[in-house]
Amino acid sequence: MKYLIFLLFIFSQSVYAQCPPADSGCVPVGEWQFSIALGAGVITNPLNDGDNIPLVIVPNFSYYGEKVFVDNNALGFTFYERDALSFSAVSQINRENSFFQRWHPNNIFVNSLSNSIGSEAQLDEVIDAIDGSGGNDAEIIEVELGQVQERKWALDAGLQINWFFFQHSHFQVKLLHNINNVYNGLNAQLALEQPFTFTAIPNNLLTLTVGANWQSKEQVDYYYGIDEQDKVAEELYYQGKASLSPYLKFINQYAFNENWSLKLTLQREWLDSSLTNSPLVHDDVIDTFFVGVEYAL
Repeated sequence: MKYLIFLLFIFSQSVYAQCPPADSGCVPVGEWQFSIALGAGVITNPLNDGDNIPLVIVPNFSYYGEKVFVDNNALGFTFYERDALSFSAVSQINRENSFFQRWHPNNIFVNSLSNSIGSEAQLDEVIDAIDGSGGNDAEIIEVELGQVQERKWALDAGLQINWFFFQHSHFQVKLLHNINNVYNGLNAQLALEQPFTFTAIPNNLLTLTVGANWQSKEQVDYYYGIDEQDKVAEELYYQGKASLSPYLKFINQYAFNENWSLKLTLQREWLDSSLTNSPLVHDDVIDTFFVGVEYAL
């Protein structure tokens, strides 16, 4: 299967004092929720000469009122809600610039905690064995970050649909448009999230998410395209096309008590060829890995 991430369901950051881990849909209304995770992990950077993003201290905050909600880098307003279906207007920081700049909000408030369990090379060998393909011996022409013009932060806004069904299954769709005139295009995110609990381990919650990120040609071209504004030879110019990247995410959280829990997160996103064909991009996957403890205030 090919990937995506970003994304996204809204993956529930449970506060066990009020929401037991067996209920992934439990979100206290009208209260701020804060937590901080301490551990070891990384988000791999697919760009040439791009530094991987270490995950050591990961803060998280959210607020869900009757209509307004805040979830880390996202702000929303729910204008229609019936039973298990809701429609919201939402605005959030676009994640793509986080691979170009270390101190980006998406690298601090990490919505999806992934890298390989072993080394990156070991994980690539496993994936190659599954895919039945080996390395590529063809000559690769690369463009590094220092050779291209700065890519700016982008702010997106649009529609979010949440549908809860069949024992807390959660399907989410977002359709967003850039609103601060950075790339002036669209992107969409969809995800299906399913939590699992086990009677033998009553304080454990396992969540599996499959999803995909779609980017319009305008967004791909702005972040991964190469043109006359960049400091490279003309033969390296690249014009981006629309992309669809699937992902798979696994989160296991075991609660010691109402405040402390042990968390393991694994995610792999498979990048579309319209991204990996760019001379800026070195890897065809983005991995996220994190293991540590989380304290909910």
